[in-house]
Amino acid sequence: MNPKLQNILTIINFALQALALIPGAAGPIALEQAIQRILMSALAAYQAEAGKPFDITNIPLETPVK
Repeated sequence: MNPKLQNILTIINFALQALALIPGAAGPIALEQAIQRILMSALAAYQAEAGKPFDITNIPLETPVK
């Protein structure tokens, strides 16, 4: 897996761990877990379709969203 994507997943996991320590954070934790599942599913689907892992470095940061 791309190191940048691995860093993103690590950050998500740290956020989940931090949220778990906050009383009443079940809603945000469920949302974070849903986002993580969506990301993992999207990465797996991309790799299955493209035959190679997603490379975030191919997306220029300066490209505006229209």
